[in-house]
Amino acid sequence: MVGLDYDSKPQLSPAALRTRQITFLQSIDEVLDRIPDSLHEKKIPGRDRTVWNLIEHMCEIARVYQSVAQGSSVFDATAADAEVTGNSTRMQIHSAIRDLTRALSSEDHDYDREIDTYFGLASLHYVLERCTWHIAQHLRQLASLTRSMDETIMAEINPRLLERLPIPIEVWD
Repeated sequence: MVGLDYDSKPQLSPAALRTRQITFLQSIDEVLDRIPDSLHEKKIPGRDRTVWNLIEHMCEIARVYQSVAQGSSVFDATAADAEVTGNSTRMQIHSAIRDLTRALSSEDHDYDREIDTYFGLASLHYVLERCTWHIAQHLRQLASLTRSMDETIMAEINPRLLERLPIPIEVWD
């Protein structure tokens, strides 16, 4: 215990979190074809990850959540890292987003169910929140990168979509 007074209960309902995650994934889908190939291999600040890896990573976070929610995997440190290969094509990402958003739309789980995670037991609701804000934070980073090069590639993220998510204050935290 570090002496912090922190309530880890998610502020948004599972339905609201699923809707936000769907919106974030759809934002990736919408911008994917507008990102020039020349930007794919650009490194993001402070990480050994390219823009293309960042896009794949956001989809992998959603895939990991789905796998955990369905009970087919655990939320260990490897799963939470949601590492990717960098080999996905645009079509594969579009297809993955379509499948992920469809699954989120029809999802009906016991969100109070406890999940074994790398940081201890947590509700599925908490894991959903964690994955949703994780995608949101990376979407902010993608928006920052693309808008610094060409404002027409990606619109700013509506700040209301970030409200009540425990997202870092800074884009590159």
